[in-house]
Amino acid sequence: MTPVNIKSIDAFDFLSKRVNSHLIDTRSDIEWKSTGIPDLSSINKKTNLINWGPILDQSFFAKYRKFLLIRFSQKDNLFFICRSGTRSLMAAQFAIKFGFRNCFNIYEGFDNANRQNWKTNLPVKFI
Repeated sequence: MTPVNIKSIDAFDFLSKRVNSHLIDTRSDIEWKSTGIPDLSSINKKTNLINWGPILDQSFFAKYRKFLLIRFSQKDNLFFICRSGTRSLMAAQFAIKFGFRNCFNIYEGFDNANRQNWKTNLPVKFI
């Protein structure tokens, strides 16, 4: 089983229509502070933040697994985003390994060089 690649605009639409859907931002604290995070307040949701890396070892993945299991049901729809779609793909792949079935990678990223990214087309807030 592999994550489904999805456009940012389609992910936002899905998140707005399904109660059991969640957005997980897998960038770093520095990125969140400097470029902002997806703003889901218009659909009465919050972006879930997990500081991804820089060391991805057994300890990190144990914490990541716990983060997912505490916050979400394994039947929930989980949407992962990072700057460019690379870390989010890895995060979604590991979520599947942890038993989560409905995982989506926002492949356009948050602020990737392409003009289809989240930051260009969807609500953003600064923390």
